[in-house]
Amino acid sequence: MGILKILWICHFTNAEVQTKLPLWKKLNESAPWIPNMIKGFEGRDDIELHVISPHNWLKRQTTYTQNNIHYYFIPYGIPLINRSWPGIFPYYTYTNYEGFRRKVKKIVAKINPDIINLFGAENSYYSSSILDFKDQYPIFIIIQGFSSQLKDVIPLVPRQRKNIAIEEKILKEFKYFGGEQDSSTFISDYNPTHQFYRLYFPVNEELACKTSEQVKKYDCIYYGLLSKIKGTEDFIKVIAELKKTIPDIKACIVGGGDQELFRKQVVDLGCTANIEFKGFVKTQKELFEYVKASKVFLAPPHKERLSMTIREAMYLKVPIVAYATGGIPYINESDENIYMVETGDYIAMAEKALLLLNNESSRLNLAEKAYQYALNEYSLTINTQRLISAIKEITEAV
Repeated sequence: MGILKILWICHFTNAEVQTKLPLWKKLNESAPWIPNMIKGFEGRDDIELHVISPHNWLKRQTTYTQNNIHYYFIPYGIPLINRSWPGIFPYYTYTNYEGFRRKVKKIVAKINPDIINLFGAENSYYSSSILDFKDQYPIFIIIQGFSSQLKDVIPLVPRQRKNIAIEEKILKEFKYFGGEQDSSTFISDYNPTHQFYRLYFPVNEELACKTSEQVKKYDCIYYGLLSKIKGTEDFIKVIAELKKTIPDIKACIVGGGDQELFRKQVVDLGCTANIEFKGFVKTQKELFEYVKASKVFLAPPHKERLSMTIREAMYLKVPIVAYATGGIPYINESDENIYMVETGDYIAMAEKALLLLNNESSRLNLAEKAYQYALNEYSLTINTQRLISAIKEITEAV
């Protein structure tokens, strides 16, 4: 086989990318796992990687090549300014994303790849484009998460209903999928004969290793999207439980989202002196410093595959107490690398966290075990090879 020509359809941005783009305004970093994975393909002479991504506030479609990776950023949103359509008027939802899909088809026809990887079936504004290539190219769907998990959990707006409809169509109609192992269980409800490849998005290992030790300012940290489903509410309940034993316990909540509901909960539970809201931080460097400044990371999601936050905390050597949700239990398949409790049992989570807070040796030992596990399971080298092996197997089989 000659050079393998791979095309990704995904969505991401960061400060480095934005220095290359003509933008109306800068955006916060999103989907850092995509550039983390791209690093494994840079400078290779056996693979030609092309990456297509929508981008808000982009003045015009922009193409450039860096480290042997070919990037194609497509304006997305309200014409001319290309900002996201407001939720009350989701124009692209009603047009079935025709404008973006048309541009993707032109790029794909020019490249004529050996295989197309879609990263994230749950985001219909770009994932819908994969439906145009079902019978033309081998397709490999990499799972980021599932919008369909929300169907019976929260009231849905039109954009969310569209996400679910497109995602379910993709799960039913394609054969090859990859991601953390528990995703295969979810896909089986839609597609019992699918073929699944285990792989994980790598964290920013270089930055994690460079992040210096910090003074432990916080006993516990929550970081990620503020959401009941992600466990923000449960985190606050855990801190309220811990306060009964450690009255001056200090915790922080880092992440974007509406704080109002959770601030009220903090007040109602008498924890205003114990919990700090830090909001969204713009760089991973700052985020990792908050994590390193904490003794224990609490991960209490009610719906989850296996979050990037857990894997980042493992690389940062911060011990973890997590709900046994989705793909999280796989971490402890062969050994107890993190403390785990039943999903929803915030009292048990508080008890496990207290064990770690009261014993520095236990914290260090658990953190080291998790770090060694992460090196062997989540590294860029290992998961780049997993992805390439899966791609080669799929292209040979089709």
